[in-house]
Amino acid sequence: MLSRRSFLQLAGLSGAGFVSGVPLLGGCRTQAVDSPLTEALPDDPSKPWWLRQNYAPVGESEAHDLEVVGALPPALAGLYLRNGPNSLGVDTSHWFLGDGMVHGVRLEGGKAPWYRARYIKTEALGATGDALAPPTLTHHQANTSILVHQKRVLCLEEVGLPYQISSDDLSTIGPYDFSQKLKTAMTAHPKLDPLTGELLFFGYGVFEPALTYHRVDAKGVLVQSEKIPLPKAVMMHDFQVTATHVVFMDLPILFDIDLAISGSGFPFRWAPENGARIGVMPRTGTAADVKWIEIEPCFVFHTWNAFHDPKNPAIIHLDAIRYTSIWEKNSSDFNTDGRAHRFSIDTAAGKVGLTQLDDHIAEFPRISPRQQGGVYRYGYCLSTDGVVAADGSLPAFNHVAKYDHQTGKRQLHALAAGQELDEAMFVADPAGKGEDDGWLLAYMFDHADNRSQLLVLDAAEISAPPVARVLLPHRVPHGFHGAFVPAS
Repeated sequence: MLSRRSFLQLAGLSGAGFVSGVPLLGGCRTQAVDSPLTEALPDDPSKPWWLRQNYAPVGESEAHDLEVVGALPPALAGLYLRNGPNSLGVDTSHWFLGDGMVHGVRLEGGKAPWYRARYIKTEALGATGDALAPPTLTHHQANTSILVHQKRVLCLEEVGLPYQISSDDLSTIGPYDFSQKLKTAMTAHPKLDPLTGELLFFGYGVFEPALTYHRVDAKGVLVQSEKIPLPKAVMMHDFQVTATHVVFMDLPILFDIDLAISGSGFPFRWAPENGARIGVMPRTGTAADVKWIEIEPCFVFHTWNAFHDPKNPAIIHLDAIRYTSIWEKNSSDFNTDGRAHRFSIDTAAGKVGLTQLDDHIAEFPRISPRQQGGVYRYGYCLSTDGVVAADGSLPAFNHVAKYDHQTGKRQLHALAAGQELDEAMFVADPAGKGEDDGWLLAYMFDHADNRSQLLVLDAAEISAPPVARVLLPHRVPHGFHGAFVPAS
């Protein structure tokens, strides 16, 4: 058994990353290989939930001239991509762990020329090296989300640098570090300002309790990196921006070194006694400018948007999926659920109001990218009429929800029995003028034929049948976040 000091010496104190896919204290991983596309749905009851059913991994594949049911809009031209963990040949110790695999569908001229599933060829892919080696900015799985920036497609995981892939065939180009200026990890949820073209993001450390805020100008140059100390090493998955400010969330999921030393693959724990707070800082500010305001303990994985109240600019509204608690048993236990909430941050009074927007289970929020940081009307997410599971797994999402913040109404697109959704992202109609002029794209798994489809919904009428469905050759395992690469 390693001592606490020995562990820190091996892991390093830079805070550059944390556990990633290779367990810190033991175990190895096997190079992924292709698997038959016609295999039965894996359901070994001896395995954890993230290795069963449609969470189980698949092999690399591709298919051409895909069948389309309905009519793809000709204006919907580009590449839909979605990232997620997918390790074959090894039983990972947490859903968040696993080699990153990107699933992409090309759309053009009302057709779907191809689908590809490709591993992101990171330094960690298939690694079997020293499990005690210190984490680095490039030794991770890049398995969480995708950013399209300056015509680059970047695969993100919050423990390291982005990995760039080609939009031509999803092949891996390599790590991207903004001309060697990025020296920390990069969040999986950066924010792109639609008006200024600035890219804003942060990275956080676990061995050193701090976050570093980064600002990239419209030309793609990293022009600001601001280190902001934190009291404890927390997991900070998302943040938000307004036209003039950034909003950080210091919430009580803590890195636990004792769990790491004992061999936990994902050494984080729920610690409400640590308290919770929201920090607001000008977008060009410094650590000294951050104003922290305490809130009730909770956790937020994902947010919709943040914006200044038109009647009182000192108030910033932050819309998010809020969990009253999470991982109470362990970090693989997702049997608490999130609800849509609005945090109203009064920076002048130093207090935060909280409004629950809906009482349904919700996750994976998205908005029109054109509304980022400003007043917006429509928010989209996944929802379910199911219940949380006893095994700690996520409930099966079987609805796409659309919130209208002007009327307070909610619209639903409901799936048939046995169908399950992944994140639905908004793609704007290039000729559209309204905020909801566009489409929602999502992978949907159907138990009836053990295959997935790409659903295309009219964002203005999401309760209507899909505009089109692209039939895929096999299932797409449940994963995380996606992006759309417009045709050039």
